[in-house]
Amino acid sequence: MERSRDNASRNQTVINDLVCQHSHDQACLKFSPMSIRLRLANRLILSNTQHPIDSQNRERIAIPCGSDEIEAWVIQKDGPPDVMGLKFPGTGGRAELAGPHPCELISDRYTVWTINPPGYGTSTGNACVKKMAATCEAAWQTLEQNAEGRPIFVSGNSLGCMYALYVAARFEVAGLFLRNPAPVQQLIKGKYSWWNAGLAYSQIASQVPAEMDAVENAKRCKAPAFFLMSEGDRRVPPKYQAQVFDPYAGRKSKFVIRGADHDDPIPEAMVEDYLSTVRTWIAGLNIG
Repeated sequence: MERSRDNASRNQTVINDLVCQHSHDQACLKFSPMSIRLRLANRLILSNTQHPIDSQNRERIAIPCGSDEIEAWVIQKDGPPDVMGLKFPGTGGRAELAGPHPCELISDRYTVWTINPPGYGTSTGNACVKKMAATCEAAWQTLEQNAEGRPIFVSGNSLGCMYALYVAARFEVAGLFLRNPAPVQQLIKGKYSWWNAGLAYSQIASQVPAEMDAVENAKRCKAPAFFLMSEGDRRVPPKYQAQVFDPYAGRKSKFVIRGADHDDPIPEAMVEDYLSTVRTWIAGLNIG
């Protein structure tokens, strides 16, 4: 219990510091060239939507995040859970649509929280890369308190892998599931350098906080991780995904979807092999 209080105090302090820094940056940059680069980075990286979506009986939980309020959409199966899940969708994804995978393979009893960052769904505030870390801290703090010592499994899709890696690099997670991890700073500097619209691409990439660097966070992660990677991904090409997979410090496994593009589902002919691979990895998780 004392450890839980200490963790909660630490997390709230970090959230407040991150939010204050963001507010300071916004005030300083209101009329500066850097504010233009930040807005451009937000537009290029974050494809947020706010239209109503049927949540299909998921429970909504509001989470304070500085001056914003982010939301988690919750799926719970079969009573008190054995395992908790924390999920972060991709740049155009929404928490209302997220399923429980892979938690349904870990236990028949699970609770999965999927997060809508600021500016997504009915989460308040504007969508901004400077709010990523605070979103991670607030989501983790609230879920950890609700988990009451149960193992927490963190997953991310594409851009959501940046959030998941931030969490796993700083907190004790039972496992990490990453699909097509996107090292955004490296993508902007490399594949998408044409995004600069007359501005230096490095200056746009620098708008993403250093603490959200997927490659650096991968080097700090100790939890076992499973990588699901699309062989023909045109949005996050395999050589960029490898920049996250190769330096990942914890035990890791991967499954490559042959010929698949970024959002392609696993072909029916490969599903059995995939399930066998991911179940073998799950069997080695310390979730007891």
